[in-house]
Amino acid sequence: MQDLDWNDLRYILLLSRTGRIAGAARELGVNETTVARRIARLERLLGVRLFERNAGHLTPTDRGHIVISRAERIELDVESVKDSVRNADRLEVGKVRVTAVPLVLNHILIPALAAFLQSHPGLQIELVADPRNLSVTNREADIALRMTRPESEHRVIARRVGTFEFAVYAASTQQRGLPWITYDAYWSNLPQARWMAEAIASDPTSETFVTVNDSELAFNAVRAGLGRSLLPCRIADGFPGLSRLSGAKSILSREMWMIVHPDLKHLARVRAVISWIEQIMSERPI
Repeated sequence: MQDLDWNDLRYILLLSRTGRIAGAARELGVNETTVARRIARLERLLGVRLFERNAGHLTPTDRGHIVISRAERIELDVESVKDSVRNADRLEVGKVRVTAVPLVLNHILIPALAAFLQSHPGLQIELVADPRNLSVTNREADIALRMTRPESEHRVIARRVGTFEFAVYAASTQQRGLPWITYDAYWSNLPQARWMAEAIASDPTSETFVTVNDSELAFNAVRAGLGRSLLPCRIADGFPGLSRLSGAKSILSREMWMIVHPDLKHLARVRAVISWIEQIMSERPI
């Protein structure tokens, strides 16, 4: 037995609605012979008569009504698929993958995420905490937050969303004699790592017992009382148990950039996340 063809069902639907082969042919943009042939094919395939001729008007048989009813459901499903595809770019529905260093995700995005998802129930946010630079160009992430302006990636949209100020913090108000918590050799070119390296070199009494490869590790090591380190003021200021040792003025600043692939910027779900990130970055000085 041959498979049913949706196009054949379209012919039976239009014929049931117009009542005449000529009317169905006009609606479908074909000739009358084609309509008659497709209806005959469907009747042979199903083994039943679908229409009765009555005074020049074609009316569905009982079996024809059954087929028409099922065909109307299929028609609605097909139109629903078309509408979903057409509206996909305009709906705030689906998954958005956001990558940033763990410190930014843990202390800036995650605390604000519940309220955002509550107001955008159709969205799914995939957070990727990775100190490496996942490629937006290669679609490893939809949105990336970085503390450096992208230079190596082409065909991306880069937008500065704020500036992070850094200062020296410790879990003690006593700075003298505290060892430094700095970064390993791989991350030694970070601005905060270079600043601490210069501070250590200028003070013969300075010591370093702990090195890390991630700013979240540095933050937790400081909280644990292992020493002092350069941390973002937005995160460390006001954090219970931490004290700023370097005074009111920040030591250095780093720009925060949001990176988006240009092919994704028109998607409503991506635009919603972009606006959310911009909002939380501007809520208080960073």
